[in-house]
Amino acid sequence: MKDVLVLRDLQQIKAISHPYRIEILEAFEDSAATAKQIADKLGEPHAKVNYHIKTLLKVEILELVEEKVKLGIVEKYYIPAARTFVIDRNILNTIEKNVAESINQASISIFENISKDFYKAIEAANDKEHPKKMLHYNDYYLTLDEVKELHDKLKSVMQEFLQGKKDKNRENVKKYSISSLIIPRVKTKK
Repeated sequence: MKDVLVLRDLQQIKAISHPYRIEILEAFEDSAATAKQIADKLGEPHAKVNYHIKTLLKVEILELVEEKVKLGIVEKYYIPAARTFVIDRNILNTIEKNVAESINQASISIFENISKDFYKAIEAANDKEHPKKMLHYNDYYLTLDEVKELHDKLKSVMQEFLQGKKDKNRENVKKYSISSLIIPRVKTKK
């Protein structure tokens, strides 16, 4: 599994822009699994998960890594092609409407998953050993260059800090969702 896969193909971007497929990718947790195992983990029908896995496999977002025959049934084990997926900046410069719509849908899907994690954490019982942490800064005025600089700095700090922290077998750890959003404020009509 690669650390990063840069998505340059519109079909890959469309495939990953579906919120349910992002949930499927996250369910692998850095280890190979069958469609049945993922379906059980998500509490979803096997056929539904299998359909989306085949879509991700077709565009090389997932890889088939092993096939085992068990009681006459072929079990196929898949793994995401990378830990992180990034859309190529050159695609962002395109003016094609369908590309822009796919990128917007991918962004919305990612945000929906972050929101879902946020609301689940808020509704969960208070965990004093692993508290929820949130930083929120509002109403700052930045140029596009400043936004890029801030994003690059946050990304660098987060990548450096999180290096080597994918091991779920370390002592006293809990799985976290870590996000950074820099979004423009939209004026509301009065």
